Amino acid sequence: MSSVPAALLVVAAVSYHPAAQAPEAAVVIDKAADYVAAYTRDFVGIVAEESYRQEVRGAPETDRRGFATEGARQTRDLKADVLIVRAPAGDRWLQFRDVFEVDGRPVRDRVERLAKLFLDPSATAQQQVQSIAAESARYNIGAVARTLNLPVMALMVLEPENRPWFSFTARKRRDSPQGGLWELEYREQRGNTMIRTSLGKTMPARGKVVVEGATGRILSTELATDDDSLRAQIEVTYGDEPTVGLYMPREMREKYVTRGGATTEGRATYTKFRRYQVTVDQTLKK
Repeated sequence: MSSVPAALLVVAAVSYHPAAQAPEAAVVIDKAADYVAAYTRDFVGIVAEESYRQEVRGAPETDRRGFATEGARQTRDLKADVLIVRAPAGDRWLQFRDVFEVDGRPVRDRVERLAKLFLDPSATAQQQVQSIAAESARYNIGAVARTLNLPVMALMVLEPENRPWFSFTARKRRDSPQGGLWELEYREQRGNTMIRTSLGKTMPARGKVVVEGATGRILSTELATDDDSLRAQIEVTYGDEPTVGLYMPREMREKYVTRGGATTEGRATYTKFRRYQVTVDQTLKK
């Protein structure tokens, strides 16, 4: 079977190039971009409980008689508290998946690894970002080592540093009191892509965003990317969450297919949203 990229990484954009838009599309896209800007500002200190089922199917094989057979299957069920924040540079989302249960069994070293991850005084900001990403993918299964599986990632296409590098087309799906539902199709138009493999290979992004025309509120996203060895797709639906005052990801579905035919699929659902608080205890010396 052909080799698979070691990892899919989200990287910061470093250049800016304006792109023209059709007038009708520009109005809806501007509202969606304004919504993402406010969302990024208000999405602070929110934790959700994630139930995450992963399934891996190996590439099809051939038995001794020459008949095709299915590849080996593996499944895994994870439960975790998920915290999503902005990276220290403020240029991308960073997810920490604190897994507390694997296939129904509690994770034993949870407290120790969390302390090491967040309280290591020698770690630089970049080292901490890399450590958090690696820890969040620690219990993933399958040949594709991925860090793309965070539900808000597709919102990055509408952020100021990335938006000019995407072409958009807008289509009104139906009328509604909220100004109608619009589907924005996007496609990345640059060489320095938002997503790259760990070896630096570019993987242009494409997909769809469904928004309310009047508010720009995002209801669902689809993001896809591929190269000659891998196809990846992530779909997310959002719903109102009164406890935090925002529309939050409700479900994420992902699928990765290698050139050899091995498939990794995942379905994550998110509940129990709350804002976390940090409490500092101090003892004064007399």
